[in-house]
Amino acid sequence: MKTVLPREHAVEDIFSKILASPEASRRLREVFYQYLDDEHMLVDEDPDHFLQVLFHAYQNGDVSALLLELCGKSMFDLLREAYLIPRKFHGKAGENPVLLTNVEGELLKDAGKMVSAHDYGKFKETFDRHECVPRSRLYLADGYDIVRSYTDGLEIKEEKEERQRGILILYALPDTCKLGLTEAQAYAVVWKTFQEIQQAAPRAVVFYGQETGVKKENPEKPFDELGVLLPIHEFEKKMLQHMEEIDGIVLACRERMMELAGNDSLKL
Repeated sequence: MKTVLPREHAVEDIFSKILASPEASRRLREVFYQYLDDEHMLVDEDPDHFLQVLFHAYQNGDVSALLLELCGKSMFDLLREAYLIPRKFHGKAGENPVLLTNVEGELLKDAGKMVSAHDYGKFKETFDRHECVPRSRLYLADGYDIVRSYTDGLEIKEEKEERQRGILILYALPDTCKLGLTEAQAYAVVWKTFQEIQQAAPRAVVFYGQETGVKKENPEKPFDELGVLLPIHEFEKKMLQHMEEIDGIVLACRERMMELAGNDSLKL
């Protein structure tokens, strides 16, 4: 039997960073124990199903299969819940976050009925006033928590919960796959940047996508993307100030990555 979730490879760098940080280690422990307490702990109504999961996890060395049964989270889900790695970004047509505007700041056709005049007005005000740094764009977007659970046959069902509507700043970064880095290694590269964003804007939601960006004129040269979603209800009064600070943090990260990948790794 195959593993329930694709296993992340070359995780040593990101795990060593977490173990070396007492604060990061504490946050991960607290999130894990939170989902194991009596209020959150999942109770499988089918005891045979629990045993199937338990034996399957043992046979495959699949810790995420066991964690999903015990607390509803995979290993990397726990890291994301503890704000230790970004959420996964699947591209502009992906499920999370869901973009509600185009690059010109206009509402997408299917999003019109979903967006209030207040939310769109705040977005347009910010869109018109904020000067985007090179290779970045602003979108109105909805971000979600992805909750996984088992169906019969050990299949995984994903549901979106806890929607947060905000302004997404999407940045292009060098292609880490071209450097031979796995997704886990790419997270390690942006670790410092991710922590700095969390300190500057604690309620921000950060996404990372490896090779999710594709330019129309040259689809054969993909690039990585980092997105920062600032929920409107949290940042409404100081949206521009936070965006300027985050711009500086991400530009410093991009410069470090270009030193590693070469100045021609991302056309500015």
